[in-house]
Amino acid sequence: MAIEHLAENLRLLCSYGRSTSDVCRRAGINRQQFNKYLNGHARPSLSTLRRLCDFFGVDDHEILLDADEFRELIKLRPPQLGADRNQLERAIDRLIAPSSSNQELFERHEGYYHSYTYPDPGRGYYLRSLYRLYQQDGNWFAKSIDRRLDTRFVLPSTLKYAGIALEGYKRFAIYEREQGVGRSLFATFLYASEHTTPTYLSGLMVSFTPEGAHDILCVRTVWQYLGKKPNLRAALGKCGVVDHNAEPLPDIVIECTDNRMLEGEAVLMPRF
Repeated sequence: MAIEHLAENLRLLCSYGRSTSDVCRRAGINRQQFNKYLNGHARPSLSTLRRLCDFFGVDDHEILLDADEFRELIKLRPPQLGADRNQLERAIDRLIAPSSSNQELFERHEGYYHSYTYPDPGRGYYLRSLYRLYQQDGNWFAKSIDRRLDTRFVLPSTLKYAGIALEGYKRFAIYEREQGVGRSLFATFLYASEHTTPTYLSGLMVSFTPEGAHDILCVRTVWQYLGKKPNLRAALGKCGVVDHNAEPLPDIVIECTDNRMLEGEAVLMPRF
């Protein structure tokens, strides 16, 4: 296999796509491994090579042609970049299309967080959950977990959620769905941190309430950054209902989860 021609030919094919990350996601190729192919540092297996050829719409022998010859071929027959996508796939592509700035912003915020909400002021408790923002194949995802919900919320003791994370103008949008039998949906919107290492992120959380109720809720929320490699056992142990009288919370948590409307406020907005 002429690896130097293969690397150049792959780079040419990728130039017809929206981005390398998009090509990897749609072709089902690991981004880090694909970068090695593009740089000529590794050769794909035959099965991977066939998958790439199928995705770009070229034959096995064509992708191994001399780079100049392959360039002329592609001018006459531009790559198709995968089979025709359905409307859902096109909509998802538009939704997660990366901006020029979001990669660096996400990398600064990657890691684990404790999120706080004050869902029911009449009962006087806070809810603390564990979140993780992480990257996979050039896209950003979120996972979260709620624990010790059974006594206060009449729900299973532990609930898990998974979703995607998007960025727009230094703000994050995180869309999650409950995993398992539940169908709860959550959308969290957060202001990004201006600091190299984030501390607290304030925002709003909108959700469908669990089965048995028909409400749509919107509350203020604040996320506390725990780092990229915190003590997960300790972080999980702190999740659940928090009684502020028994466990004092930082002033910023109290202020940024207060859902009361102050004088001059016309709509619910995050507190800073």
